[in-house]
Amino acid sequence: MKRNSTPAEEPAATEKTSPAAQPQLDPITEPAKPPERLVSVVAAVRGALKKAARERTATSWNRLEHQLGSALPSLTTNERVQVLVQVDRSTAGDEPLLSSLLAAGDPHFAYQYYRHVLTALGLDAPDDDEDLRDVVEADAEQVFTDWRFS
Repeated sequence: MKRNSTPAEEPAATEKTSPAAQPQLDPITEPAKPPERLVSVVAAVRGALKKAARERTATSWNRLEHQLGSALPSLTTNERVQVLVQVDRSTAGDEPLLSSLLAAGDPHFAYQYYRHVLTALGLDAPDDDEDLRDVVEADAEQVFTDWRFS
């Protein structure tokens, strides 16, 4: 997936799912910096996703919670999205997102929330769930390749 120079339009990315399925995201008021209480969470999640990438393993929030313990407090859906946006904010435009490993490991997350991560990062998200699954699988495989020797 390549980054766009302009952010993707939110309505186009969410038309095909029911409104009840869409989380009500709090705006990220300072996109370059997460809320203070999430700074350490971002670092912990980034580290766990890098480890999963090196191990060539998709993951889920449940696995992250088990792996990170108290370093990953209970988060709202909005906070999870904010954390992943921060995890991938520094990803180069031609590189796949580490958060694709969560989307690959948890299809419910992919269909309900990953689109919001992509949109917040200015990336296009396929409207169709099957197309999104194909993109997520391809991105996860590319993450595995990119992190193989890291």
